[in-house]
Amino acid sequence: MHALLDTDGGVALISGVLALIGIIVGEVLRRQGNALKEVREHAAAVREQTQNSHTTNLRDDIDAVKDGVSALLMGQQLHADAITNLRTDLAWERRERMDLASRVSRIDNLPGGDY
Repeated sequence: MHALLDTDGGVALISGVLALIGIIVGEVLRRQGNALKEVREHAAAVREQTQNSHTTNLRDDIDAVKDGVSALLMGQQLHADAITNLRTDLAWERRERMDLASRVSRIDNLPGGDY
């Protein structure tokens, strides 16, 4: 055997080193256990906040909401286009009415234009 193992001091040194290694490994395992416990707790909290109480999948619900918002935005664009067209028509009607009023006024101001 090795000469260090033949002495009481050598055996004590090796025993101490092994005990220290055991303590370090135990501490590492304890910390990993605590970290895993924390991850489990966080995962449970996330699940609690996102899990539906009904049979549909959350992703499907979000997709349905997204589709609804898209349809709503398309409808708003159609309304915006219709309003723009109405404004254009009203502006044209206003110009036509003002032009007609101007012509009637000129006719009224002609000699013998009182009808």
